[in-house]
Amino acid sequence: MSAPTTNENVQSATAAVPMLMYHSIGTTTMAKFRAFAVDPAEFAEQMDYLDSQGYQTLTAAEVAQRQASGTPLPERSLVLTFDDAYEDFYTAALPVLRKHGFSSTLYVPTGCVGTTAWFNAFMGGEVHPMMSWAALSDALTEGVEIAAHSHTHPHLDLLPEGRVRDEVSRSRGLLEDRLGVPVEGFAYPFGYWNRVARAAVSDGGFRYAVAVADLRMSPGNDMFTLPRLTVRAGIGVAGLARLLSTPPTLRRRAVSRARRAASRAVRRVVPVMGSRDAREGPASE
Repeated sequence: MSAPTTNENVQSATAAVPMLMYHSIGTTTMAKFRAFAVDPAEFAEQMDYLDSQGYQTLTAAEVAQRQASGTPLPERSLVLTFDDAYEDFYTAALPVLRKHGFSSTLYVPTGCVGTTAWFNAFMGGEVHPMMSWAALSDALTEGVEIAAHSHTHPHLDLLPEGRVRDEVSRSRGLLEDRLGVPVEGFAYPFGYWNRVARAAVSDGGFRYAVAVADLRMSPGNDMFTLPRLTVRAGIGVAGLARLLSTPPTLRRRAVSRARRAASRAVRRVVPVMGSRDAREGPASE
């Protein structure tokens, strides 16, 4: 969507912007994955709500570019992001986005394109089908920003630097080679990052990177660790409205940092359950 030009319809380029993070738009019988599978009817209701409230969607790359250049943002700007490129983004989410004229950003783990989400084995979601290269190409024609999400979806903050840099560069290279478009964005798998992972992304030619943090973007955010708000299954329209109105206070930032540090400490000593350690990817890689 193009940005409005009147003073009444723009906001500062450094204003706080909600960046929503979805995963699967579908149903599942897998209990551990259920929180990340938003029912299509619930998703449609949420998009209806956003449209009725006058939200203006941009891709993550557009927001990053506008903030870097100081270009004003549309009033009530919003970014819709989808992690993992599940097939149901193409079959269930994209038609709804098309109906409302909403743009979006899709983060793709390139080693899983056209296969299944084996990296979700620890949650029982390894059979979840992923988008094909043809579907990704089609999504591009609908204005979806295609961005990188590593190659094998590992925990980058627990891997040696060489492996991290390979994951980052390989994902970008494959997407650009197969789709013929520049790739500007990166999403850290599971939202996990550290100084090494951040450096690999910033050195790798990306414009921005997103984590999780469950905070709104706000002035002063690092462009390579941008926060997002997790949309979990079952929160409905009321829960989405609460997410959008939650301010990024100092206390919430501190809690987010503490949770990230605690998670990394636990994952250092407790293996991730799955067919193989999900921190490292499949045995064939």
